[in-house]
Amino acid sequence: MSANVIAMFDAALAAAVTRAGPEISATEQGHVEQGHIKQTEILKDLFEGHYESATTVAQAFEGAVLGIGVAEAVDGEIVAFDDTVWRVPVDGIPVLAEPALGLPFSVVALGGTEVSKSVAAGTDFTGLTTLIDEILKAAGQHDHHAVAAVRVDGTFTGVVLRSEPRQQRPYRPLIEVLDHEVQFPFDTWSGTLVGFRFPDVSDQVVIPGLHLHGIGADRRSGGHCHRAVTVSATLRVWIDDVDIFVPMTGVHYGM
Repeated sequence: MSANVIAMFDAALAAAVTRAGPEISATEQGHVEQGHIKQTEILKDLFEGHYESATTVAQAFEGAVLGIGVAEAVDGEIVAFDDTVWRVPVDGIPVLAEPALGLPFSVVALGGTEVSKSVAAGTDFTGLTTLIDEILKAAGQHDHHAVAAVRVDGTFTGVVLRSEPRQQRPYRPLIEVLDHEVQFPFDTWSGTLVGFRFPDVSDQVVIPGLHLHGIGADRRSGGHCHRAVTVSATLRVWIDDVDIFVPMTGVHYGM
């Protein structure tokens, strides 16, 4: 394992992925069941242009409650929930992801205690993050070390989804790819957003903050969600710990 990979795994993330029973108050113990988040690869490798397969849809999403990822060669955004995995290519129309499809990066939730709350109308991503952190605090977690799997079902306004074109070798860094992303704006949109609330750290290991991918209720739209404001929505949060696996090195973080 290289020294720079070790350095990037900073104290905030270390706290997030290694927290256990002592972080949960005595009154909460027995009521909060830790789940498990499985991340394959680190964010730094993806941003440097490593778009080769590190896992497959079948391997990554087996037994998943929900998950997100990127298709091999950045050929679409990956969204998984309700035992179904979709790939959203550059045209923005979801297709079922083949089990053998390669993924250079994925994050998958495998359970934990579920907390469900109604979301007030007019809630944007900032408000949604605040609500998630309140749930984590109530469960005895430190919000600044928050790790949670998130699902939001409902109707939204001001929605912007995105995907990006398939890349050809030699691969460009992801920041250059995203300069050519294709956005799909919706005045009103109904569907499901899933993803994760990770620590607000820029360590290049995990995606900082709240990161959501979506699929429309009619299964005709989807992608990475840049923004959305709730009209009527329900939030579901799973409290989880984390295992980050880097296939090239065989290294696991957090467990």
